[in-house]
Amino acid sequence: MRYAGLIFDDSIHYLDHLAPFCSLMQWPLIICEPSICDLAKMFYPDLEIIQQNALTMRLPPCIVACDPRPLLTHAFPTQTFRNFWLPHGNSDKGHKLPFFAALADEELALVYGQHMIDHIQTSGVCPKTIQIGNFRWQYYQKHSAFYQNLVSTIIPHKTQILLYAPTWDDAESNNSFWDHFDLLIKSLPQHVQLLVKLHPNTLKQFAPEIEIIQGRLAHQQNILFLPPFPPIYPLLTLCSAYVGDLSSIGYDFLTFNRPLFLVNAKPHLYLSRCAYAIDSPQFPFPVKDPLASQRQEAYSYTFTPHPEWDKLHALCSL
Repeated sequence: MRYAGLIFDDSIHYLDHLAPFCSLMQWPLIICEPSICDLAKMFYPDLEIIQQNALTMRLPPCIVACDPRPLLTHAFPTQTFRNFWLPHGNSDKGHKLPFFAALADEELALVYGQHMIDHIQTSGVCPKTIQIGNFRWQYYQKHSAFYQNLVSTIIPHKTQILLYAPTWDDAESNNSFWDHFDLLIKSLPQHVQLLVKLHPNTLKQFAPEIEIIQGRLAHQQNILFLPPFPPIYPLLTLCSAYVGDLSSIGYDFLTFNRPLFLVNAKPHLYLSRCAYAIDSPQFPFPVKDPLASQRQEAYSYTFTPHPEWDKLHALCSL
C-alpha cells in the first residue's frame, strides 16, 4: 500500500472529502475512530476502509489528508511520509485569520480551482497545486441511485425543501445558528420543509443545548434536524434553495445554480456577490432570481472545468 487517505482523529467533517477522493483514486481510507468507520461503511458504497489504531499504526509512504503537514508531523513524530493536502471545503473563511499559513510546508495542495489558489496566496504561501475540480459531485453522480434511495428513507417529500447548514463556532466566530435560527423558523411557511444540518463540531460542543432545541421543535413536522449524514450532494440535489453563513456548503450549492441565501452576508467576501442577504426575520420565499449568471460564473471560478487528474496520476506513478 503506497497511497492512502487518513482520518486519525474524530474529525467527522473530513469524511465527505476524503471518502469520495479515495474512492475515485482507488486508494484505501485509513480511519482510526470506530464511529467514523461505521459512517464510512454506511454512506460510501465502494470505499475500501482500513480501521487502525492511531497509536500503533505505521503510515504508508504517501497519505492524503485534510490536516496540514505540521499537525500530522506532531501526531506521528517518528514517521516519515509524503503528504498531499486535501481541503475540506471551499469557503470565504480566512479573511480574519491566516488559515492557510499552515500550508507553507505542503508538498502538494489538491485544490478545487482558481478561487482556492487565489485565497491561499493571500496568506503569503504558494504550495504546488493540482486542480481536481468538483470531485464530490462526480462521485455523487456515479452513485446517484444509491443516494436517492438512501435519502428517500430519511427526508419527507415536499414541493419546496430548504437546507440550513451553518458552520461551527470557529476561531472567526462565523456560526449563525445561535443568533439567527429562531428568526428563520418563526417565518417558515408550512409548505416548506426545512432541513437543518448542524456542523459535527457544533453537535459535539453543544449536545445538551441542541437536544433542548430539538425537543422544543419536535411538534413542527416541517423542521427536520438531520441525523449524522456526511455526504452533502444527496441533500443538495433535493433543495430548492440554501441558507447558510460562511460554511463551505454555500459554494457546493453553486453546482445547481439555485437561490442561495446568506445570513449576515459580508459584501467584501466573494460568495456574497451571487447570494441574497438575510438581515431580517423575513423568510426568503418567494423571490425573483436575477443572480443566476453570477452564480454560474462563481461556480466556474471555484471548481475548475478542466481538472488535472492526469497530473496527479503521473505524480503518483513516480
